[in-house]
Amino acid sequence: MTDFILYSIKSGLCLAIFYGFYQLVLVKDTHVKRNRFYLLTALMFSFILPLINFTFDHEQLAKAHQFVWEFENSFEDQLQIAEPNLREGFRFDSRFLICILYALGVVTILGRVILSLVSIFKIIQANEIKREGDLNLVFIEQTHSPYSFFNYVFLNPSILSKTENKQILLHESIHSKQLHSIDLLAVELVKAFFWFNPIVYLLKNALVEVHEYCADQACVVDDTNKIDYQQCLFQYVESKMNSNLTSAFKSSLILKRIKMIKKSNTSVWAHFKLILILPVLLISMLSFDYSETKSVNMENKTIPAGHDLKLPIKASVGVRITSPYGERMHPIKKKMLFHKGIDISAHQGTPIYAIADGQVHLLETNYVEGKAYGRYIIIQHDGGLASLYSQMSRYNVKLGEKVKKGDVIGYVGSSGISTGPHLHLEIKKNGENVNPADFIDFSSLKMK
Repeated sequence: MTDFILYSIKSGLCLAIFYGFYQLVLVKDTHVKRNRFYLLTALMFSFILPLINFTFDHEQLAKAHQFVWEFENSFEDQLQIAEPNLREGFRFDSRFLICILYALGVVTILGRVILSLVSIFKIIQANEIKREGDLNLVFIEQTHSPYSFFNYVFLNPSILSKTENKQILLHESIHSKQLHSIDLLAVELVKAFFWFNPIVYLLKNALVEVHEYCADQACVVDDTNKIDYQQCLFQYVESKMNSNLTSAFKSSLILKRIKMIKKSNTSVWAHFKLILILPVLLISMLSFDYSETKSVNMENKTIPAGHDLKLPIKASVGVRITSPYGERMHPIKKKMLFHKGIDISAHQGTPIYAIADGQVHLLETNYVEGKAYGRYIIIQHDGGLASLYSQMSRYNVKLGEKVKKGDVIGYVGSSGISTGPHLHLEIKKNGENVNPADFIDFSSLKMK
């Protein structure tokens, strides 16, 4: 769901760039066929470009910094804890609500499209149809302005003069030949799945305008014809279009259409305006998905063995190592199992320190008292190093907080499965468990 939201944001920004360029640079040109192609291409590219990956990865750095703690292979599995969904119970998830709202929007828009199609086919079946050239004329009794859907033209011949009928049929035939209905269906489907994006609606309105300009341009051949055609347009100022899926001889665009008819033809050099969008588009593409990671000299970043990290608990009376890293007798199961960390026994409430500078990567809030790790923290360090501190009685840091070596991050407890208060410490290097004793000097702590 997060990926889809991110994709929707990227595609929306891309579509906004395309649409803004159209309104600022192209909308007033008389090259209407080019504008139609531009709008359709903009719609297609806006949903393709965010899918293109411009990321350049360097394996060496990726391994060091893309750290994931694999719990399925960790100490937690050895404790035979209850299933997470049983111990957590039901929790309200806002993502579920977002999914429901999104699905309702999709179903609503698709439902309207289906109902519009059904309505059109019912009108076709219920009325007289006459074949004229490549068009099927559907004679209706309603006083709607004439409209078309593919090669079907819907009109009321009783309210049209012979001249008007000829001009309207020519107009609607252009819609049919240029397949404007396919454009409208495609936009409606896009709108169904991206109904929350206002730019989609604006682009559809712009596309409908261009459709009308294309048809008008083909109908007007000379100055005399322009006058007659404009008069014909004014006859339908009060009429309404039948459906969002049809191309209509509609009234809401009358003034814009007349201005476009009167306008002098734009110079052919205006096509070169399209070049202006290339740098804008390139910047947008790179800002969406481009990221370059520089090579890192891992020798300088690696923390070598040799006890360079701080003890997580200060040496004092009662502090001792009760279970080392490696094969050991499990205190609960009473059989030999591999222990991926070190257990340090201490009094309840003893401070726990960060072994190195880093950032709190995970802070468990859904723990179950007496189960598994209990309260635990994972801190991400430089050099592909990460540390886990579990069995805490309480936290002293927040998720995402940056900590310094030696900062108190929490306090010893027995919040998970245990035989007494202690700290369970694990360290991972480049995603693999390592012996904490290779990095920390535990010589000051007594062994059990």
